[in-house]
Amino acid sequence: MGNRHRVRVTVQNRRTTTMCKQKDCPPIMLMLLCIIFVMLALSQIFLSQNIQGHRKIKDFRILQAELREIDQNMRTLMLNKDIPSMELNWRKLQNAINAEKIAAMISRASGNDNFSNSTRQEGENNHSYTLVLNNVDSNYSKEFSAHLSGLAALSNSTREQTLQGKSMTSHPTATNDIADQMHNYKATYSRSLIGEICPAVPPLLVGRAQVSFHSHSMSLAEVIKQNPDTQYGGIWRPRDCVARHRVAIIVPYRDRKDHLTILLSHLHPVLQRQQLDYRIFVVEQFSNATFNKARLMNSAFVEALKMYDFQCFVFHDVDLVPEDDRNMYSCPTHPRHMSVAIDEMGYKLAYQELVGGVLNLRKEHFQHVNGYSNMYWGWGAEDDDMAYRIMHVGLKITRPPETIARYKMIRHKKRQPVEWRKRSRLLYTGTRRFHVDGLNSLHYKLIFIKLERLYTHIMIDLGKPPKGF
Repeated sequence: MGNRHRVRVTVQNRRTTTMCKQKDCPPIMLMLLCIIFVMLALSQIFLSQNIQGHRKIKDFRILQAELREIDQNMRTLMLNKDIPSMELNWRKLQNAINAEKIAAMISRASGNDNFSNSTRQEGENNHSYTLVLNNVDSNYSKEFSAHLSGLAALSNSTREQTLQGKSMTSHPTATNDIADQMHNYKATYSRSLIGEICPAVPPLLVGRAQVSFHSHSMSLAEVIKQNPDTQYGGIWRPRDCVARHRVAIIVPYRDRKDHLTILLSHLHPVLQRQQLDYRIFVVEQFSNATFNKARLMNSAFVEALKMYDFQCFVFHDVDLVPEDDRNMYSCPTHPRHMSVAIDEMGYKLAYQELVGGVLNLRKEHFQHVNGYSNMYWGWGAEDDDMAYRIMHVGLKITRPPETIARYKMIRHKKRQPVEWRKRSRLLYTGTRRFHVDGLNSLHYKLIFIKLERLYTHIMIDLGKPPKGF
């Protein structure tokens, strides 16, 4: 009996063990499928990492090739013996300016009406026009007495003019409007010549103002109505006194029409309360090629000097609006960085070498540093290069107090900056090449100069960027 009982217990234990094995342990096929799944996942991860690695290697090789191209471009520039010295280039520019003034004096002495040899194109809502000589094959035309007559004839001196669009015909209403503006501006100019010099501290300043863009829906026509005394081309000077400073505001521009309207609606009243003899230039790059902000500002500087004897130049981003009219746009003793405190940066200066945003330079200082570098294609670093130039030649960067030099930035989608290795390569060699990279090596093609109601529109063709950008 005892043996039989032991056999039964043993059989039951074996059955229980077999059932536990069948119940708890997965089948062999399931185990194999799990192993295959894990191997496939690992292979996909390895393949993805391998592809990314190859892509990084390829991008790195491309970057190295582009950096070699940049180095070659810099060496070619440094060894180019055709680039005139900064002094010689300035004498050439001054000779061109004097030639245009002489041509203007001869034209006026001969009794020719400034507009008798030109046709006029009426712009949208009668707020703009373009002056064009009948002989479109002649050299580029320029206005020669913008602040004497309010508008100027375009002289045929140094550049071949290329005009696009429909043929232009004279419009009686536009002609009468322009003639009235000329008469009013001559009267204003005569009164200001015999008046006293404007006070050092303008009496109409209001201090800090609240600037908001959320409810801004003002059109350009409404901005024009708010600035009735502003002449064609964005020109203004005080009526009851002689302005102490002649200032050119240069705004590099591309596809920011709403931003430009907001800036003009705030900037014109500020400049007028500061009693400046000023003109706003909006310089735009022709075509959709890679943007070169620095070369555009150099080009606008040259073109503006051929229109009027400005004492200083303010290079102004289109998305920065001043909050305080005590932040003076007058001509400084040393280069003045004006956009010290920007709302997007917490109203703090990001770093001491920063001169981007709004920079005010006297004409002789801009010539002394040879202008901006022409090599910065794409967004970023051209302002840092300018800061190094200013310090390299022994000038001092000055700034108004943060409580006054406040700006509000118009929100927008920021452009992708140029690869940092390219920017650092250019910045590292900036002070060594500044004497051959700037105003004396500037090349551009003037497409047109259009006198809008609130600004002078300059269209510049810079061509294609060189290899490496």
